[in-house]
Amino acid sequence: MAGLQQRLDEFKTTFDSGAPPYNAPHEAIETMHRATAELKASGIEDRSLKAGDPAPGFTLFNQDHVQVASSDLLRQGPLVISFFRGHW
Repeated sequence: MAGLQQRLDEFKTTFDSGAPPYNAPHEAIETMHRATAELKASGIEDRSLKAGDPAPGFTLFNQDHVQVASSDLLRQGPLVISFFRGHW
């Protein structure tokens, strides 16, 4: 089985080619590359949390629209955060 980096590289190559199954138009791919370059140039990448860095406390809504505090979850054990686009 390929490692994660290899799989990500393969995905990027396929996506950037505009080939199926993604069929992304060249203009959209260029826009995404430009936006990524702008974000990197802004320095935000250097200021973001890295794996293992402690995150500040926060409160967010869960999938059931109930507010959940990170401090409450951390009392139960390690915390993994996943951002979900929503139900379509």
